[in-house]
Amino acid sequence: MRKAFVLTLGHESDTHRLQFVGVIEEVDTGRELRFRSTEELLKFLAQCFEDARQREGLTEEPLSE
Repeated sequence: MRKAFVLTLGHESDTHRLQFVGVIEEVDTGRELRFRSTEELLKFLAQCFEDARQREGLTEEPLSE
């Protein structure tokens, strides 16, 4: 289940303002974060993907368009 996540959004989330709070878990590693902002969520995801690249020995490449 590489690069798979379980995301639970809290009732405090404000979808109209794109503000999310909740818990996210990276399935592969079991690493978990209780986030209180969308920014925290995105930083967690970015770190997880960077860590996965390093584990797999991949270099960072831009997404193809």
